[in-house]
Amino acid sequence: MLPSHSRSVSLAIFFPTLALLTLFWPPLTGTARAADAQASLALAPHGTPFFFEVIDSHDAKYPGDTPSHVGKDGGLSVRPNVALRDPVYRTVNKATTVIGRVTLVQWDRVSGSLTVEFDPEPLHRIAVGDEVWVDLNPMPSQPATPGPTTPAN
Repeated sequence: MLPSHSRSVSLAIFFPTLALLTLFWPPLTGTARAADAQASLALAPHGTPFFFEVIDSHDAKYPGDTPSHVGKDGGLSVRPNVALRDPVYRTVNKATTVIGRVTLVQWDRVSGSLTVEFDPEPLHRIAVGDEVWVDLNPMPSQPATPGPTTPAN
């Protein structure tokens, strides 16, 4: 048992700390709820296009680098499921062509924007200002089928 002086000092420290924690606790839990709301966004339906403009093109930023292009746009209200090496498309006159492959993708959940960097496919001209797109949730690819198995003896 603490002496009465030590107990009163402990209580003098405990109650103001509890009062401050009570004041600041709701904003902390509100922030956690907001983060949970963003994390619980539904995935985009398969085949949902995300159109964006090419805003940067560069050739060999770093030694050994290859040409690439960067685009960005906002307005996402669904969770993207874009991965490295996913195709980047361009549609002209209802004809869709693969013009590149994703090499970097960044999702800014707060602003609802997606930044995509991609390497171009050979023989495709890609200019700043071009409108291109990625599938926000492509159908999963089929795994390779295993070869014949031999029974263990």
